[in-house]
Amino acid sequence: MLPIIKKAGVVASLLLIASTQAGTALAFDNPINIPAAQSKIGATSALLGSAVAGTRIVAVGLRGMIIYSDDAGASWTQARVPVGSDLVAVNFPSPKLGWAVGHGGVVLHSRDGGATWVKQLDGVQAAELALRQFQGSGAPEAAMLVEREKNLQAGGGTQPFLDVYFESETTGFVVGTFNRLFRTTDGGKTWTPWMDRTDNPGELHFYSIRGRAGSLYLTGEQGAVWRFDKASQRFVQAATPYKGTLFGLVVTDKDTVLAFGMRGSLYRSDDQGRSWEKASLGTPAGITGGVALAGGNVLLTTQAGAVNVSRDDGKTFQPVKTSRPMAYFGLAPLDDKRIVLVGAEGVRLESIQ
Repeated sequence: MLPIIKKAGVVASLLLIASTQAGTALAFDNPINIPAAQSKIGATSALLGSAVAGTRIVAVGLRGMIIYSDDAGASWTQARVPVGSDLVAVNFPSPKLGWAVGHGGVVLHSRDGGATWVKQLDGVQAAELALRQFQGSGAPEAAMLVEREKNLQAGGGTQPFLDVYFESETTGFVVGTFNRLFRTTDGGKTWTPWMDRTDNPGELHFYSIRGRAGSLYLTGEQGAVWRFDKASQRFVQAATPYKGTLFGLVVTDKDTVLAFGMRGSLYRSDDQGRSWEKASLGTPAGITGGVALAGGNVLLTTQAGAVNVSRDDGKTFQPVKTSRPMAYFGLAPLDDKRIVLVGAEGVRLESIQ
């Protein structure tokens, strides 16, 4: 069920109600306010996202786990993390500067390649930012956005962020459930709600955000893809024929867009999402991760433990043999011949033949 924890945005808040005597319950400590506990088994625990920071590998997972390796995975060190929330995605636009996001609406930032982290934002703060942004706004949709935000705030105000993407060291986005979209242009010192810049009246969840060379795309529920339109400064719909959940996407060197998700669903567009054609991995397993390599190849991973490579810009895929398959939740390229895979049994490095 771990891909569901990550991708479907179901907030399993780890509420453990214990009683020391009849009728007396221990108070709940919100994980967004509790540092992650130290563990010796981080590299073999469930991990949900990975990235490469220069030559360093960084992986994130449950209960605030962040680990890193400077020797290609031979040894791992646990980072100092200020939250115990489940972390689901991590992104490094440069070797030193990185961001991670997860449940509780947390946004973490590192300035030392992932060794130490600080909290830049959480769900409570994000809800307050959204209300301040839209209350009193003259925008036509402002009243609706305020009402929706108050409803979310009443439910705890800690909607999860499910992905993060930085175009540069200063400009980036975090996205999540119920149309959550925030942007920063100062490296996360301040965040601006962008929920009014999406063609998403049904408040569908956003599961991923990716881009390349100025292009930017979102994926979400009901087969939805959104493309950022520079002229209108909005994310406009570029929907696929699919009606299920799309977990993520890949933008290749040739500007081809591949959107993937549940039940082996895979769609390909070479015209910025205006039209789509169905591609296939030949599996009903959910496709949980994807990446474009520097050499032009595309890799996709599945919940069933498969790794597949395309050498023709995503038109066809062939299986890649791995040493010890597991349920994969994400991947990152270490170089053009090796990849970092994270999943149910931790983190592994594999060679691509």
